[in-house]
Amino acid sequence: MKIKRQKHAKKNIAFYKYNFSFREPYQVLVDGTFCQAALKNKIQIKEQLPKYFMGEVQLCTTNCVLKELDSLGKQLYGAKVIAKRFQVRNCEHLKAPINASKCLASMVEGNNPHHYFIATQVITWRVWTNNWSNRASPCGLVQDFPRSIRL
Repeated sequence: MKIKRQKHAKKNIAFYKYNFSFREPYQVLVDGTFCQAALKNKIQIKEQLPKYFMGEVQLCTTNCVLKELDSLGKQLYGAKVIAKRFQVRNCEHLKAPINASKCLASMVEGNNPHHYFIATQVITWRVWTNNWSNRASPCGLVQDFPRSIRL
């Protein structure tokens, strides 16, 4: 990792650590789009994210993400295989799965009690995270990995 990117990451992680009580192991909810981008760019998520966070990381996903990857078929088969390796967190919509983005948003609604970071490539998350000024405890966003990661 470049020095400038490493300093930026260290500063952002320290912000979440001291202001919102994020702690190791950092819990990262991974989306199917993030897995697909990592596969396309030949990046080992389990090796690279702990280096970026400079600490221990728990990679997690939800049942809705896995169901969405199943429904998309052969296009995202590799991303599905990667996502199945992560811990599966129970979401509120076990019986009736919803869109993965909406599911991840529901996991961090309120004050984000589990201190999740979100790893996704979905552009609309950027708009959603820009409206955090009135939130009690935001979640970090890992996006455009590995070029720039927004926390």
